[in-house]
Amino acid sequence: MNTTRRSTVRVTSAAFQRRLEPEPEPAVKKFFKIIRLSTTKEKKMKIPERFVRLGPKLSDKVTVETPVGFKRSIGIKRIGDEVWFDEGWSEFAKAHSLSEGHFLLFHYTGNSSFRVIIFGASATEMKYPLDEVNDLGSDDDDEMVEVKDGKEEEEEELTRSETSDDDDSSEGVIDLDELLKEKPSVSNIKTEHVTLDDDDEDNRTWKG
Repeated sequence: MNTTRRSTVRVTSAAFQRRLEPEPEPAVKKFFKIIRLSTTKEKKMKIPERFVRLGPKLSDKVTVETPVGFKRSIGIKRIGDEVWFDEGWSEFAKAHSLSEGHFLLFHYTGNSSFRVIIFGASATEMKYPLDEVNDLGSDDDDEMVEVKDGKEEEEEELTRSETSDDDDSSEGVIDLDELLKEKPSVSNIKTEHVTLDDDDEDNRTWKG
């Protein structure tokens, strides 16, 4: 029982050490391809034989990325000594409208990943499409929307409710001190004497 446990630990440790080992530096890191009519019909692209021999050992899936961050995972197909970009390549080619005469420069960046620069029929670098699938960024001019969770919304609603109650309770409140200040002084009241004529005295009615 103990022997089996120690053996398992040794195998796991060896696998971990292999993952930590740095990838060996390949003798060749770059290659180019000129898109031909046969390439578009086959819907896959052959990697140059010299790159296959002297370049890095590629996994069954590689990543191809353009300068603007358009990134796709492409399957590797091996036929004898030949290595091809296969599954996913036709979608990448369609997204960039690759056709006969396009010139592609591939640069291996490690971990089965490539950076590719694409030149059009005008012999100048093309205007790359943006990656609508993996693009998570946004332009500075885009409207920014703040997303809040339910707890924050409840707290804000409670705060608004308390503020509203305070505003409503302040309406119709009489400040007694202010009222007393506005009350006229007795000394400022003018006394008026009213003189009644005899006729007015006769017209008065005694109520008792």
